[in-house]
Amino acid sequence: MRIVLASLSAALSVVSSQAAELVERPPQFVAIAFDNCTELERWQEWSDFAAELNRDGERVRFTFFVSGINFLSNAKKTLYQGPSQARGASRINFGGSADDVRKRVAFMNALHRDGHEMASHAVGHFDGRGWGAGSWNSEFTSFDNLLTNVVRNNELAPDEGFAFSSKDIVGFRAPYLAHSAGLYTTLAERGFRYDTSGTMPSNAWPEKRDGIWRFNLAEIKLAGSGRATLSMDYNFLVAQSGAAPIASRREQFRRQMLDSYLSYFRANYTGNRAPIHIGHHFSDYQNGAYREALKQFARSVCGLPEVRCVTYKTLADFMDGLQPEMLAAYRKGDFPRAIEPVLAGVGETVGAGR
Repeated sequence: MRIVLASLSAALSVVSSQAAELVERPPQFVAIAFDNCTELERWQEWSDFAAELNRDGERVRFTFFVSGINFLSNAKKTLYQGPSQARGASRINFGGSADDVRKRVAFMNALHRDGHEMASHAVGHFDGRGWGAGSWNSEFTSFDNLLTNVVRNNELAPDEGFAFSSKDIVGFRAPYLAHSAGLYTTLAERGFRYDTSGTMPSNAWPEKRDGIWRFNLAEIKLAGSGRATLSMDYNFLVAQSGAAPIASRREQFRRQMLDSYLSYFRANYTGNRAPIHIGHHFSDYQNGAYREALKQFARSVCGLPEVRCVTYKTLADFMDGLQPEMLAAYRKGDFPRAIEPVLAGVGETVGAGR
């Protein structure tokens, strides 16, 4: 009897192993997103970069978490009032001149037509950790009104408004990543599909809670050190230099960010294929070193076999199409693992030869 049971157990083990092998390996998703998105020169730069990478076919699509304050010129700032704030108050700059707003809208329209995603970063960049659902709802209503009425508010020509509506905005990232329970109630009620205001381990697949996908920034290793940081440029700035630019170490900081992102990518690509989450700002941190690192990262990985550098909306579409059993298999890595890819243009890593 023991022999029979042992044989049956072995047979079931083989069947289970074969079943695991039948689960198809998922793509390696890479989501690259930007916050605030005020500066016109950055809109031009990232538009040009996207066009460069996509010249010979689709390689990358970005997500832009835009602050509604950018849709309102300085002269019209009193049209906005944030929750429990003075009228015309904001933690970040308003949109500049009416012509600045017009140019920003044109960049956003062109990118949207090319398949990039526009998402919400609220309006006045306030810390919402203490906000209830009512305050969040007020802020989202302000965002929608500023987007819808951008022509009237800034005295633009009738054809200079947005080519998309507030209903096309389905994703959110909170300023300072400062969220509260009231945020998620409001997101669900307003039909949002995902939020990116949390943090998680680097190899964690997204979870859907309260009807909202949580596409959180990753806790990753800071290359060449025993420390960790989040997969966002501001967090690198704090970890590397205490939030102060240090010109003499610019190249070291650039290389360390690139190596950190590449290590994150390699581990997930050869591991359980959890999506890669990278967040940057339009700010000129470390005199452009972080922008250079991000561009090199995108050039190296976007377009590789089985890699899809997509918007968060596209990632939400993929996640919504998964059966629970398939997602469980992905989380466990129950599929044939990939070998480490060859990355072009990477060069020497931080700490190499030491």
